[in-house]
Amino acid sequence: MNRRITVAEYLVRRGLPADWPYGSPLGRVAASLYRQTYGREPRRAWRFINGRFRQVMTYAPGEQHVLTRAWEQYGCTAGRRTAPAARPVRPTAVWLPSGDAMRWVPAAGPVRAHP
Repeated sequence: MNRRITVAEYLVRRGLPADWPYGSPLGRVAASLYRQTYGREPRRAWRFINGRFRQVMTYAPGEQHVLTRAWEQYGCTAGRRTAPAARPVRPTAVWLPSGDAMRWVPAAGPVRAHP
């Protein structure tokens, strides 16, 4: 069975998270390219996104070249052959040696020990 894919599934195949912040604009570029290529709207399917069901565009295996072209043309991904590198997480914890727990700011990661 030939399964249709969404932009989110395409992003996962490229090594990005399905909720990549630029996924929605990339999907709009892909839909526009699809309309230019085939002269009709892409098919749609319901997916559960951010707590509710939403309609998203889907592409058949023979139509996935549109997603690749969108990846190559979209400003955030243009010229890239691989997924963008993950941004480094800057530590936000500030530990003062005075032992004043009221000035301690937790780090973004998991808590390992209490001050």
